[in-house]
Amino acid sequence: MSRNEWGKIKKQPTKTPSYQASYIGVDGRRHYAPHTFTSKTFAQGWLANERAYKERCTLSGERWKSPGERATEKKAKVLTFGEYGKRVIDERKLSPRTRDLYESQWAQLIEPTFGKLAVSDVSPSAVRAWFSSLDSAKERRNSQAYGVLSMICNTAIRDGLIERNPCMIQGAMTTMAKKNVKIPTTVELHAIADKLGAEPRYERFKALVLLAGWCGLRIGEATELRRKDFDADCTVVSITRGVTHRGGKCLLGPTKTKETRDVDIPPHIQQDIIDHLNRFVGTSPDALLFEPARGGCHLNDRVFNKDIFQKAAKTVGREDLSAHDLRRFAGSKNAQVGATLAENMKRLGHSTVKAALLYQHSYDDSGKKLAANLSASALAEIAAAADSIAEAADSIAAADHAVTAS
Repeated sequence: MSRNEWGKIKKQPTKTPSYQASYIGVDGRRHYAPHTFTSKTFAQGWLANERAYKERCTLSGERWKSPGERATEKKAKVLTFGEYGKRVIDERKLSPRTRDLYESQWAQLIEPTFGKLAVSDVSPSAVRAWFSSLDSAKERRNSQAYGVLSMICNTAIRDGLIERNPCMIQGAMTTMAKKNVKIPTTVELHAIADKLGAEPRYERFKALVLLAGWCGLRIGEATELRRKDFDADCTVVSITRGVTHRGGKCLLGPTKTKETRDVDIPPHIQQDIIDHLNRFVGTSPDALLFEPARGGCHLNDRVFNKDIFQKAAKTVGREDLSAHDLRRFAGSKNAQVGATLAENMKRLGHSTVKAALLYQHSYDDSGKKLAANLSASALAEIAAAADSIAEAADSIAAADHAVTAS
């Protein structure tokens, strides 16, 4: 090993001549040449260039960068954003639904604009121009695409390809809450369920509407339910799995949040669930609660929503509803009957607002009380609606009688 006036050169113990050059950088760390040299002269030349670069930075005020950092930047100049972004998405651990979303946003909105640029050439101004060119009527889609782009750029920072994220638009990943949230009333929900129950072809899906609406299940959780997930009296349903459909395949897995939960079933729908189990579900513990409408392993959520639920909703004047609105109904009803934030999140299986949950606790019997309150509220609303119909019928009858008497 020999020390130059500046830096260090170490002869490697190899059969052929090999020299390793290094020096202490501005950051106080030792930095090595990216490769060894076949002669000491070449190693000295590399050190001389590094010393000249360091002195140039000192005189000009330019930020000194280590050999490794400069090599990474050079790679970023060659690597296109199209190659890099696709690789980041491919390597990221995502649920099937999220992967489909990311790949769609990438292919339709991001790659066409940034794909041919070098990773290091994606600038804040380019991002602003791209974001402003997106269809402003599709706010949620734009927000999601911006989030995917920002995620890729954050990964590039961690990989040392860029120094800062060019996605710097304030509020780009937030969307305005819709003022008119689509939520069915209690009477409308039961009317939809009864409509399905009255049709032999779809009567088995009445229980799905009731469970999704009053227990707040995701459709993928409901369609993966099996006989074994209910207790003997159908007072509790255990949510431990979910199913998604991608590329014509059923993908079984954990719930969206990877967590399990037990949900107390409101008393006013328990008999409906018991009847459903007796009529439509096999005796095996693994028998599915809802057989597919068109064959296959599971009921497809899109088929249920478009061909079954929305058609039934249209008959009660709520063609604006989708099956996902049943979950919104559940959340609003839980809050209406006095559920705390922790109770509502526990019942719906939400994992967000974790900090709030640390300071709020759900007691063991709170689920049963909440379920009972839901039933009391439902029965009161249904009874009130029935009374209104009866009063209207009486008024019509009285008017007809008066006309006849005259």
